[in-house]
Amino acid sequence: MDKLQNEIRTALEQAGREHCGFPEVSWFLKTMAQAFSTETLINEKPSLIVLGEDIPRELALALADHPRFILGGSLETTHWSDALLPRDADPVSRSACGWLLNDKFGLAENAIVVMALSSDNRRKLASLLRGNGIRVAAADMPPRYDTSEAREAWTAEMLRLADTVSAHTRIRLSARRLKAAIRQREQVREAAIDFENIAWQATDSMSPALRDIIMESAWYAPDRKEWACHLRALTAQISTWIRQYYHQPDERPWVLLAGSPIVFPNEKLPNLLEASGLYLADRADPITLQTDIPCADTGHSVPGMLRRTADLRVRMETSGSWISNDGLLSAVQCRLEHLPVSGIVWHVLKGQIEYDFELPRVEALAAEYGVPVIRLETDYQQQDVEQLRIRLEAFAEMLRIRNQERIRIAQ
Repeated sequence: MDKLQNEIRTALEQAGREHCGFPEVSWFLKTMAQAFSTETLINEKPSLIVLGEDIPRELALALADHPRFILGGSLETTHWSDALLPRDADPVSRSACGWLLNDKFGLAENAIVVMALSSDNRRKLASLLRGNGIRVAAADMPPRYDTSEAREAWTAEMLRLADTVSAHTRIRLSARRLKAAIRQREQVREAAIDFENIAWQATDSMSPALRDIIMESAWYAPDRKEWACHLRALTAQISTWIRQYYHQPDERPWVLLAGSPIVFPNEKLPNLLEASGLYLADRADPITLQTDIPCADTGHSVPGMLRRTADLRVRMETSGSWISNDGLLSAVQCRLEHLPVSGIVWHVLKGQIEYDFELPRVEALAAEYGVPVIRLETDYQQQDVEQLRIRLEAFAEMLRIRNQERIRIAQ
C-alpha cells in the first residue's frame, strides 16, 4: 500500500512542479490525491465500478450517485495481480485486476463491476473476476458499428446492462436521471474543449502530463459541475497569463501520441517525450477521445436517448472489438488537419495487439500529410526508459531537421 501511495504522490508532485503558478491547479491535484488516498480506497465502498472506457460515462452517472472509474495505469497494482494473470497479459488488464483483487482494500466489496467485452483480454478478465466472487455485469460489444443492426444491438446491450445494474444499486434508470447525467457530461466536455484550445496557445504554461492529469480528474471528482467550474477558472487564468507575458515561439517539434491509452499515474511516455525535446501536442487514444464524443440530445425516453447515443458514439468510439476501427483513424486525421504536428508516436502496450492492426492504416494516412510515424512498444515498467529515450531523441532530431528544411524552402 505504501508503494502505491508513493507512486501516486510521485506522479502528482512531478506534474505539479511543471506549470506557471496557476492557483487552480492545486484543486485538481488535491482531487486526484484524495481519490487515490489510502483512506478513500479503504472506506469508499462504491456500489458501481466502471472498468475501462467503453461504457458511456453518462450511463454510469445515471445508474449510481458516485460511480468509481477504474482505467488501469498503476505499476504497483499490476504487481498485485502477478499470481492471477500471465506475465504477457496487457498492463491495463493486470492493473485493473490488481485494483479489484487484492488484500489491501475491498474496493469491489459492495459493488457491481460494469465492463464491455471489447477484446479477448476483457472476456478472460470478466471470467476471472466472477471466479473470485465479484459481481460483474458485462456488455457484449458488436463486431461492427456501421449498420443499423449493430447500433440496435449496442442499444439493447446498454438497456440490458442498465437493468442488471439497477437491480444491484436500487436506482432505476429513468429519463430524468439520464438527462441530468447527460448535462453533467456535456458540461465536462465543453469545459475540456475550451481548456485544450487555450493550452495549445501557451505550450509553456504547463507540462502535457499535468494537462492530461487535469483532464482525467473529471472522472474522479465528487461533483462534475464543480470540476467544470474549476476548469473554466483555470482556462481564464491561462488566458490572462497569455495576455500579460511575452511568449517565445516553441521550436520543439509537435507530436501526436496515439494508440494504447495513457492512464494516471503512469505518465512514463509523456515525460519521456518532454525529456527528448518533443512537445506532446495531443493524444488520440480510447480515454482521451471520450471528450470528443458529443452527448445525445435529450429525449423523452431512455431507449430513445440511448439510440441517439449509439448514433453519435459508435462511429467515434475506439473499441478494440470492432473489425474496422475508423474512430481512431478519424481522430488522428482531425488532429493532423488542425494542429501543426510534425510526427506521430504510435504507442502499443505489450499485449494490446489490436493497436498493431491499426498501425498500417495510420502510417498510410500520415504519409498523405508528410508526417513520419514511430512505433513504441512498452509497458509500465521502467527498465526500457533509456532505450526509448534514445529512439525518441533520434526521432526528435530527425523532425527538427525536417522542420528546418521546410522553413528554408519556404524562405
